[in-house]
Amino acid sequence: MKIVVDIFGGDNSPQALVKGCIDAMRERNDLEIVMVGDIGQVSDELKKYPHDTNKIELCDAKDVITNDDVPTMAIKTKKESSLVKALELLKNREDICGLVSAGSTGAVLTGGIFKVGRLKGVGRPALAPLLPTKTGGNVCLIDCGANVDCRPEFLTQFALMGSCYMKAMFDIENPKVGLVSVGVEDKKGNELTKEVFARLKEMPINFVGNMEARDALTGDYDVLVADGFVGNVLLKSVEGTASMVMSMLKKAVMSSTSAKIGALFMKKAFKQLKHDMDYNTRGGAPFLGVEKIIVKAHGGSNDVAVKAAVLQTAKMAEKKLIENIAGELRAMEGNA
Repeated sequence: MKIVVDIFGGDNSPQALVKGCIDAMRERNDLEIVMVGDIGQVSDELKKYPHDTNKIELCDAKDVITNDDVPTMAIKTKKESSLVKALELLKNREDICGLVSAGSTGAVLTGGIFKVGRLKGVGRPALAPLLPTKTGGNVCLIDCGANVDCRPEFLTQFALMGSCYMKAMFDIENPKVGLVSVGVEDKKGNELTKEVFARLKEMPINFVGNMEARDALTGDYDVLVADGFVGNVLLKSVEGTASMVMSMLKKAVMSSTSAKIGALFMKKAFKQLKHDMDYNTRGGAPFLGVEKIIVKAHGGSNDVAVKAAVLQTAKMAEKKLIENIAGELRAMEGNA
């Protein structure tokens, strides 16, 4: 189980990336990591932690793609960057099953398409992060920003890929798929969602109809299908609301002595709530629809988030997610 990691992608590079990889390897003995980045700096970080040198391979890359770079130009011109070299390793080496990067989202997505390539039958790959639900489970939001303008066939592919993802990763036999719209009624929505609704009804998935954004985290759905514009607005709204609620809760607890005393009795519950709402524990967003596993971790990922993303990538490979998606796409094409 060998995974390539863009060590210099992200705000906390290389420290968080190196430590996250080491922690992931401690949890899974079958993991091997190819670390791509400035060898001198990576080697200095590795000296801080006990590790099996036989399970770590270093690939030197002196350049870095930043969020200020134009993604398409950076992928073409920054050939010595850690991301480009990691993508080339992923594409060309059969022993590498996946890639993790916390770098520029645009560059990761652009590189995934042009360096690694799309699966046959996929019009547009999509980002599919997991969100927590009030039932304690997860819901997959696909797409969350990779494709702001979509045709109906793209969203039907998103639904299929999202369903495959939840089946493989969480052993959900028949994931419930909802289409994000402005009402639950069949006729609600714009022209795009109306046409997608009709198509999803005919697909071999468990499509349960339209859903409203306020129900995204209820646990009533396993997959939320949206174009990248709507999905990104939904994602950022959820993140902002969660941040606000935690901030208001903290302010309320600190407002009086009685509230502080009461909080002591609620400490365990508050700790669990914070854990459940922490994106760092959920890994990254897989870029579904490309020929190999690519996981985009949050730009501000700490070592906990990096560890989760690496373990997530390993599980996706173990569950043969890419093969499952490719098989479902072939079946859909054959039935068209």
